[in-house]
Amino acid sequence: MSATEQTLGYIGLGSMGAPMAMRLVGWPGGLTVYDVRDEAMAPFAEAGATAAAGLEQVATADLISVTVLDDAQVREVVSELARHAAPGTVIAIHSTISDTTAGELAADLAPHGIHVIDAPVSGGAGAAQKGELATMVGAPREVYERIKPVFKQWASLVIHAGEPGAGTRMKLARNMLTFTGFAAACEAMRLA
Repeated sequence: MSATEQTLGYIGLGSMGAPMAMRLVGWPGGLTVYDVRDEAMAPFAEAGATAAAGLEQVATADLISVTVLDDAQVREVVSELARHAAPGTVIAIHSTISDTTAGELAADLAPHGIHVIDAPVSGGAGAAQKGELATMVGAPREVYERIKPVFKQWASLVIHAGEPGAGTRMKLARNMLTFTGFAAACEAMRLA
């Protein structure tokens, strides 16, 4: 299957998920979206995406992105998707999660042929609208190569960080370095 033949699913159409998913509308293989709020799905349906009635409908996609609130919601959504997803399905977690969550979910679902990867993003909603996010992907190399053309629709920088969980650890390290840089600059200004 070529990258453009993949069917796409997107769950969670909030401040980050909506602009990321909107950049996937018109994908040749099709896009199915789901959010607990019907009004969040309406613009996607108007633009040509399929608005799902529930998670089981999104689970038929080849690549499913998840951008929900927290670790607990990620685990709940992935568990429900796994009940309906076919072997070969890739579930990409863009939400803020524990650095162990993606690895645990990947290990749990690997026997079923379902790939769970983590792909946290940096850049904010404005960058998402422009397709200028950065994403650090924790995935086996062959899965990374499969998803990269899709992620390039909403990210200008797609980095392979290593196995599932490595993307989240890379994002945590990046956040720590950024915070340290800000703290050092503030301290230097205070001393000056």
